Amino acid sequence: MPDRRLQDYLPPVLQAARALRVLLERGQQPETDTLWDGAETLWAEQFVGTATAYGLSRWEGMMKLPPSGSLEERREAVLARLREIPPFTMRSLTAALEALCESVEIALDPPRYTLRVRVAPASKLAAARALLARRLPANILLDLDILRQSHGKLGGYRHRELTAFTHRAAREI
Repeated sequence: MPDRRLQDYLPPVLQAARALRVLLERGQQPETDTLWDGAETLWAEQFVGTATAYGLSRWEGMMKLPPSGSLEERREAVLARLREIPPFTMRSLTAALEALCESVEIALDPPRYTLRVRVAPASKLAAARALLARRLPANILLDLDILRQSHGKLGGYRHRELTAFTHRAAREI
């Protein structure tokens, strides 16, 4: 803490006055030090990198994150969620979905305010829905479904080869 002696703020003529020195040292200086310490603590709690357990619990409450793990793990969880804050681009949304799913198709229909998303495999549908719920603006409708195999993807197979697959297995080719 920098030296913040109230006596130093007095003009030189009043610094010599014993009554003022005693008044400042015994009464006002401890209170001022407490205020400065509180202000520094408050400032530190505003930033995830310097927050204590109290500050991180506030961040976790705002982001609806369960507090778990060590202080560093909690800090990393908050920072990970902060990286998801909008504004988002189609490129970043596509990259996030591609990191989550094996195959993704995304199409935006601006006149209808609709985002059409198809993901594969089907087991990643719930995770993709959660990701999109956090990232999409409120005015965009979501059309999310499983990515079905189109004729273009199955066209290279002969009918004889496809009969070996069940309908569900052919979807997941």
